[in-house]
Amino acid sequence: MPRPESFGTRAPLGILVAAGHEGVGASVTAALLAREAQQQGARVLLVGPDLRAQRLAALFGVLLPSPDFPPVTVERDIQVASHFPALIDADVVISTPVAQVRALLDAIDDLAARTRPARALVLAQRGAASTAAAFAVLKLLAGRRPQCRATVAPCGDADVGALQDAAHRWLGCDLAAAPALPLDPTLPAALGAGIPLAEAVADTALTTAAGALWASLSTSVPTGVLS
Repeated sequence: MPRPESFGTRAPLGILVAAGHEGVGASVTAALLAREAQQQGARVLLVGPDLRAQRLAALFGVLLPSPDFPPVTVERDIQVASHFPALIDADVVISTPVAQVRALLDAIDDLAARTRPARALVLAQRGAASTAAAFAVLKLLAGRRPQCRATVAPCGDADVGALQDAAHRWLGCDLAAAPALPLDPTLPAALGAGIPLAEAVADTALTTAAGALWASLSTSVPTGVLS
């Protein structure tokens, strides 16, 4: 597929995929977004710390070498790296830090220095604990990069209304809501059995949701950027 003119004529689009705690689905979400961007003709770089990078690559059926490796091609026009390379040859950069304060803040700064515009996607599951964890991530984002307008994506039937109200009241920002990501109880077992993500989600609601999520992040870029 030829690359659209909008790719390659600007700094990379950056997307931070963050969650308040592990196990929410940040790696799967990032990989799905990478595939959607690829299908639109973009070259994609997925960045995550060592274990996260290993997990991302495994979703494409690739085993990564030891830490500090250069970007590895896991699929056509999709690369995975454990850190930001000195030179980024990509149209879209998707960063997926672990759910730790220092790692999240470093990822925000690294993404801001290398992409423009950059967007933050915060995943939220159902329940008070997940809502509180997602709010903590939003607070870190607002404190570190107040120009960033984050988007929250509900997982399954999570209600992000309370999160939007809290962000408006306590952080002074209007939080956009992205299309929900359906929970697929069979997906962890399929991935655990070594089935590549593309095959595991084929013809499922996750495929449709990933397309809608990518569209919401890649269009109508806000005026506020991570700068």
